[in-house]
Amino acid sequence: MRKLIIIFLLICAGESATAKAPVTEQVARPSTKTYALIVGGINKDPEEQRVKDEAVTKLRKFFLNNAKVEPNQLDVLVDRHSVAGKNSKISTAKNLKITMDSLAQIVKPEDRFVFYYVGQANVVADKLRFNLPGEDVTHVQLAEWISRIKAASILIVLDCPGAALAANSMAGQGRIVIFACKTEQNNSTQFSQYFVPALTDNKSDTNADDKISLLEAFTFASKQLDDLYRRQHLFKTETPLLEDNGDGLPSPQPWRYKLDGKDGLAASKFSFVRNN
Repeated sequence: MRKLIIIFLLICAGESATAKAPVTEQVARPSTKTYALIVGGINKDPEEQRVKDEAVTKLRKFFLNNAKVEPNQLDVLVDRHSVAGKNSKISTAKNLKITMDSLAQIVKPEDRFVFYYVGQANVVADKLRFNLPGEDVTHVQLAEWISRIKAASILIVLDCPGAALAANSMAGQGRIVIFACKTEQNNSTQFSQYFVPALTDNKSDTNADDKISLLEAFTFASKQLDDLYRRQHLFKTETPLLEDNGDGLPSPQPWRYKLDGKDGLAASKFSFVRNN
């Protein structure tokens, strides 16, 4: 009789474990999302403003059509006179901070965050000032706002004069930071004209794995810029740099990371998922 009771209890325990199994399987795993913020500054030169606006427009299309960023995960801030202003907010310091504060509440550690600035900037009292409608924002302020974003993977692109001045402030664990030029280079930059198209140009995919990494796009754009200055017999006024090892010392040749042991490894592994 005792044996029958033991067998009965074992059977009941087995049925109970089986019944609980589906509950464990139904626990949803967090999904990785990409949030992006594009900020366009002001520019006194109409032609240059047109070029920057075009870069913003192409970036918006890239994030929505190629990078699987949902419309509610993409924010665009531009000057009120920008032709890229449709469905965008004005890129004032106040609006930028409000947007960053909102993202700090939404973005989760498993998500990715992209901040992309394209426009003018100048250096005042050892601070890089991003030229926005109304009050400018310094790289120190921007770095503080970005630090509140909880994403473990962050990409920052600064396409403006003197961009590398922000290197120490922007660098950090899990961050890839791209600068259009060195600190001492204060001329208008053309980096986005080549980098944005490179994100979807099959020629950028040098290892033929059907994915374009940030390193591949950066390398392709950098070499195109070199060719531009060489063809026009001009003194090179912009040297793109990349920082992804957290030491705050960006490299002009991150594609040499296997030889130099410096920046480039993280960027070689970062790519946006395309919609096929």
